[in-house]
Amino acid sequence: MRILLIDHGCCDHPHTRAHRLRQGIEAAGARVAICGPSRRHGLDEQPPGMHGIHLNDVAAASRTFLAAVENGSPEAFLAAVAEVPSRLLGLARETARQTIAEAADALYPDAIFVLHAGILTDLAVETGAPVVVYVTEADLEAAASRPSLRRLVISALGSSDGLVAADAHVASTLWQGWLEGDADQCGRCETWAIEAPDAAVRAAAACTAALARRRGE
Repeated sequence: MRILLIDHGCCDHPHTRAHRLRQGIEAAGARVAICGPSRRHGLDEQPPGMHGIHLNDVAAASRTFLAAVENGSPEAFLAAVAEVPSRLLGLARETARQTIAEAADALYPDAIFVLHAGILTDLAVETGAPVVVYVTEADLEAAASRPSLRRLVISALGSSDGLVAADAHVASTLWQGWLEGDADQCGRCETWAIEAPDAAVRAAAACTAALARRRGE
């Protein structure tokens, strides 16, 4: 099983959540690569399997966005994205699109696990691989504040092959206001926290299930 992890938070090696999750998934027998925002310079050599999205040059046009990229938390990143001008958002997405496509071409993933529902989610869907999206309340709050972003996230969630809600409240919110009564998609939604001790095993299982659905199994 080959899994691409995409995070909206800083993914720099080795002390980030994405790498901790990677280690757990690899222990379960899968091959894993990581893609997400990086604080490192784009010309720096990266560890094998790490595909950093280098947004510092793009984000420099906005103090808020640059501060969020340097902060490294997914919550700061998603909140800033909801406020930046459309042109800047477009540039950020094009930068991310290229890196995600390169990561997918390098790994040829059986499935993609996306941490947080944000501007990278639909780019994961664009690769054509089965996608599982982990959703938190902060993701939905950030996307809800910008109509164009909300539409983007709704479309990506509807096109995903699996959903994981961080808690029961998020699962309920997805059902009531984001999936437009899509009973099939809601039925695929699991509920567990990415901080749980067994999160890596659950993430790997969710990706396996997403691949099976795609194959019609």
